Amino acid sequence: MAQEQISSAYLVIQQGPQAGKRVEIWKDCTTIGRSRECDIFLEDISVHRKQASIIYTNAGFVLRDDHGSGDSIVNDKPVKEQLLIDGDNLLFGHTQLLFFSHEATRPFQQPSSRGKESRMGKMLDPNASAIAKLDFTNVRGTVKSFELQPEVTIGRSRDCSIFLEDLAVSRLHATIHQLPNGTYELEDNHSATGTFVNGQPISHCLLQEGDIVQIGANKLTFRRSAF
Repeated sequence: MAQEQISSAYLVIQQGPQAGKRVEIWKDCTTIGRSRECDIFLEDISVHRKQASIIYTNAGFVLRDDHGSGDSIVNDKPVKEQLLIDGDNLLFGHTQLLFFSHEATRPFQQPSSRGKESRMGKMLDPNASAIAKLDFTNVRGTVKSFELQPEVTIGRSRDCSIFLEDLAVSRLHATIHQLPNGTYELEDNHSATGTFVNGQPISHCLLQEGDIVQIGANKLTFRRSAF
């Protein structure tokens, strides 16, 4: 199998101690469970040691329940085998994951990387023809911009995509996900002090041009620049 086919899918963990983590699916058979021998190790005592597998087939990626207890859930329904599609919600124990593949995981393109051929014979999705970024103004008034990838983590941990050195910020405070239609969703990761958009506390929020995101004492402005 071509490596580019296998690497075109990934999971984003939504809940639990690993919330916000993106896990690439890069093998013909990717195992999921509480055992550290699994390809995707879930730190959740309610997950079986060998819970499920994601298998690449000619039809696409298939989730297979390996434990047989009927507690591998896709979109709120227990499954034995299920062909996965972009945006499917997977639940193992108390750990929720979102599945993305192909179009949802297209590489983030700089303006110079879009050739004329991409515009021939079709209308471009306005969301796809824009660079999304967060503008951050520090206490000295200096503006720094962060271009958004398909997943961006924000927090006090230096492992985060956007590191905020602020004691009011949780280690993994919030995550921004690019959705299959090209829009961006901000998710608060059960932070201690909350995440605010335009002054309102949120748990999930679709970001719009000019939205002001406040995390701790930090304010970041969401921008989309068409090209």
